[in-house]
Amino acid sequence: MNITLFGGSGAIGKILTEVAIQNGDNVTLYARNAGKIGQKHEKLNVVEGQLSNQDLVEQALSNADVVISTLGPALDTSRKLKGTPVADGHEIIVNAMRKLNKKRLITLATPTLKSDKDRNSIATVVPGIMAKVMFPNGYHEMKKLEKIIKRSSLDWTVVRIINPNVRHKENVHYAYSLGDQPAKMGVSRENIAKFMYHAASEPSLIHQMPIVYNS
Repeated sequence: MNITLFGGSGAIGKILTEVAIQNGDNVTLYARNAGKIGQKHEKLNVVEGQLSNQDLVEQALSNADVVISTLGPALDTSRKLKGTPVADGHEIIVNAMRKLNKKRLITLATPTLKSDKDRNSIATVVPGIMAKVMFPNGYHEMKKLEKIIKRSSLDWTVVRIINPNVRHKENVHYAYSLGDQPAKMGVSRENIAKFMYHAASEPSLIHQMPIVYNS
């Protein structure tokens, strides 16, 4: 499988890259600063560029079977941060995928994005309320991302997470809810990466917004 990954210099992206390479996949990382990648492997290719550069984005997508993004908005409580670079970047990715006839997209978000299957629960309601109050720009960016994803013709999966700062334990695996069942309020970065990798080859998750959590 050929994977193009946006956000590969972040903690989740680095773990996902390792998982993919260990399983024999080829990974193309799109990074603003290639020097932050650190990893080197014969199955790893790095394209350096801004998210706003559609030509380079298309270059990174040229051989992709699956496109994965672990990008997320900055969590700024000062209310000084403006702009929606992650959502705008997703729009460029979606446009490039459409142009190149690429279909499978897996991206990361929070339960601020709403699924048609969501029932009212702590996991589906509280994160959105907290984001709107504490991180208004991040909330706005997530809602903009929601529109971009839902109106696209791609085979998308939005992996929703809450509190991705839980310490990972080897004997604790992931579980997920599609929003219609309760979910726990915490997940490790390792389990996020493993679930996103699993989603790449799971057709039943197409057009779904699973909330992944530590089981």
